[in-house]
Amino acid sequence: MQKQMENINFYETNYDIIGQWFVRPGEKVVLGDMKNRICRFCGKQSPEVTFRKVAHAIPELLGNKSIESAYECDTCNQGFGSGIENDLGNWSKPMRTLIRIRGKSGVPTLKKGGDKPGWRIEYDQSRLNITAYEDDPIYEVDEENKSVTFKLRRDAYTPVAVLKAFMKIGITLLPDDEVVNFSGLMAWIQNPDHSKPYLNKCPVIYTFQPGPMPNDFIAAFILRRKQTVTGYPYAFFVLGYGNEVFQIPLPSEKHDSQMNGQSISIYPFPVLGHLDALTYGEPKRAVLDLMDCTVHKGERMTVQMGYDSRVPVDISGKS
Repeated sequence: MQKQMENINFYETNYDIIGQWFVRPGEKVVLGDMKNRICRFCGKQSPEVTFRKVAHAIPELLGNKSIESAYECDTCNQGFGSGIENDLGNWSKPMRTLIRIRGKSGVPTLKKGGDKPGWRIEYDQSRLNITAYEDDPIYEVDEENKSVTFKLRRDAYTPVAVLKAFMKIGITLLPDDEVVNFSGLMAWIQNPDHSKPYLNKCPVIYTFQPGPMPNDFIAAFILRRKQTVTGYPYAFFVLGYGNEVFQIPLPSEKHDSQMNGQSISIYPFPVLGHLDALTYGEPKRAVLDLMDCTVHKGERMTVQMGYDSRVPVDISGKS
């Protein structure tokens, strides 16, 4: 509780919330003017570019079916979707399956590739169904502690492309009058050559909220440094869905240049966690380094989940 209050005090003292959204499916929010559309990323407007496709401010794969954007032309939408947002999807897919985040086609299914039958994890509206084989294990059961540890492979992705995808969401959510402060960041996000440097370091603060959390609720915030404050990053984008919360810096060449090379301490953005913290525990945090510009293939991620009881199920006459 004391740490939570320290986090709250840090942000109340140093930052203003200049944008916040709390949405569920069925609600609709449109950013920008749908009748006078100019693409925020390429600067073009009709008839030079078209705006026929629905542009989601937060990718639909993360569960967003509510916040749409008037700021994105069809060309940029297609480029982001087949590029950095595809990397974000591959990187986040195993966790999205386990915490039941519904994308465009529902909760994603995880399965082993190839011609031969292999392990499979899928959601059938009421529970996760897991098919696995003794010669190809993907999880370990600890009966004493009532936990299951999954070891799942991510599809190929480039870490810095994942970072760019998160930042692209933040840029989309910015108020109009703030966009001019991030022209360099926008150009870097759009550059398909991920080896081109722009930042030396950009730590992402990751928070996992244990326990059953709503899988159809999205929270997003844009934080901007108070005008009287110096020595801290100018802006952050915070995104929460399911059990996960990501806090991503949005570097501004205009307002962050004086901080080059300085070492600073940043408090994690305060999250509520589960209401029954005594049962499920406090939120767990880590710092993610997504600056690597090489393609990661076959990377394994480890996730531990608890259970109340195990029930034998008969499949094809075999227990």
